[in-house]
Amino acid sequence: MQHHMTMNRLPPHSILPLSLFFFLAAGFSLQRVSSLSSSSSPQMKYSYQPDKNYDMHITSLHRYAVKGLSGDSINSVTLQEGDGTFEDDRRFALLYAGDKKNNFDQKHPQWLHKDNFLCAFTAPELLATLRTEYEVDSSDGRRLLTVWSRLDNSRQSSSTPLLIADLACQAGRDEASTFFSDLCGKKVVCVCASDITKSQNNHDDNGDSGKTKLSGKHTHQFGNTSSGVKNNNDTRTIHIVNHNTAKQFSNMIQHELKQKYNEGVDGCDNELDSIQLNPTRFRPNVVVDGLEPWLEFDLIGKTIEVVPNQDNNTEGDQSQRHPLRFRITSRTVRCAGIGVDPLQPELPAFDIPKLLTKHFPQHGPYLGVYAVVDQDNGCSGGQICVGDKFRVLDE
Repeated sequence: MQHHMTMNRLPPHSILPLSLFFFLAAGFSLQRVSSLSSSSSPQMKYSYQPDKNYDMHITSLHRYAVKGLSGDSINSVTLQEGDGTFEDDRRFALLYAGDKKNNFDQKHPQWLHKDNFLCAFTAPELLATLRTEYEVDSSDGRRLLTVWSRLDNSRQSSSTPLLIADLACQAGRDEASTFFSDLCGKKVVCVCASDITKSQNNHDDNGDSGKTKLSGKHTHQFGNTSSGVKNNNDTRTIHIVNHNTAKQFSNMIQHELKQKYNEGVDGCDNELDSIQLNPTRFRPNVVVDGLEPWLEFDLIGKTIEVVPNQDNNTEGDQSQRHPLRFRITSRTVRCAGIGVDPLQPELPAFDIPKLLTKHFPQHGPYLGVYAVVDQDNGCSGGQICVGDKFRVLDE
């Protein structure tokens, strides 16, 4: 398979008014210094309160097959016994090569910090210029990663991908390694845990038989947190973001911008209205609604269960949907990697951790929670769909 490189330029219509641009790019960096003092504010203590309503509606589901690249929206996920996260979520990563400290043993994988990888933390502006799609072909085991430039806003047949690679085989991962090495100017290697099987397809792309492919078993996740390891001796977690928390945070930023700078910037109202912190900016697996802002932090240590939406069940299917349960383990500390909006990379970057600490010092630089699949009580497998609900179990 071939990959193609193109220069990425921002479309002229996406440029902000110059004065607003410099405020966002430079003014917010000044804000980073001024907001440091608020980090000493006392942190809130969280506790589950039975009299509150913690029911949540699941509004979207997402998978990020390659750490740091854009995710895929999905309608449903089925977890089999032993699964610890969504199918292939963060199964692959782009490891910086040549540094002994970041050696990765594919046969005995260990959690590594995100600064060892080409990802949103180390190269947010660069990766935001790309959009990707990942598909699993259950018929032959292919795991296709397709990469486009964000300059091409369509996925019509006329659009030309920069890369198409089958990550299920070593040849495809080598292609991805070459493409991203050329893109970033450093040698990177597309890695994953070693879990291979012989393809049932008798011939590979070159006509040779017995092509070696990854199996469907996803045992190691290149996540940003070691929370799963600490709580479950497992790297695999699921990231949940409360839409109302993200919305309140976004509104606070917009309010401050309008209050301080609206009067002196032509067209500022219209531009500021376009700056929204979409929940997907925080790279969640699950986005929920119906929960008051920040109440998700009360659920640390609690178990939540998926309550199926009856509309998601076809006739005769209800008995086959087993309740899937997750245990909330920790809050999600935010980093500079989400400063760039993946949906609008032309906008200036925000210092998200500092803005969180400034506007919500009682919570600090946290937004979202991590959860692990509850492997107890016969609830190790099940299904989760958009439109389902989460309910908190009394324990």
